[in-house]
Amino acid sequence: MSDPRIVTIRKSATKEEQIRFPFLFINPQFGYSVDTILKKIHSAPDIHLGKFPDTFPYTIDEYFWIKEGVQGKQPWIALGKLKGGIYFLYTAHMISPTNTFVKNGYMHLWVSIRFSDIIHFAMDLSTYSLYLSETSNIY
Repeated sequence: MSDPRIVTIRKSATKEEQIRFPFLFINPQFGYSVDTILKKIHSAPDIHLGKFPDTFPYTIDEYFWIKEGVQGKQPWIALGKLKGGIYFLYTAHMISPTNTFVKNGYMHLWVSIRFSDIIHFAMDLSTYSLYLSETSNIY
């Protein structure tokens, strides 16, 4: 049985401040460098460091969807496009509702030159369902 997902770009109204908190911790001194949070999409073409903006999140060109997280309960999620035409999905979750991300959570970043790779291979079913319910193709 196949999973017929919609691979056209859908958007919602976004507020960048909803994703800023976890972005503050993307720094090697906090244990979250881009290299450590980057997850491979095996079917996606390799993105070489010369092209891949390893300065994430500072190279975000456009957000399609942002889901604000709740410490210890719900993850932060951001979907969009980086400068250079690379699509990304970023998730961050704090295990405990107290403190910060330092030794208290995890982050993941998937990137691809094909938006369909993000939809098919980076999004689990619950994230995809949430994405569909909170976005539209009207934008």
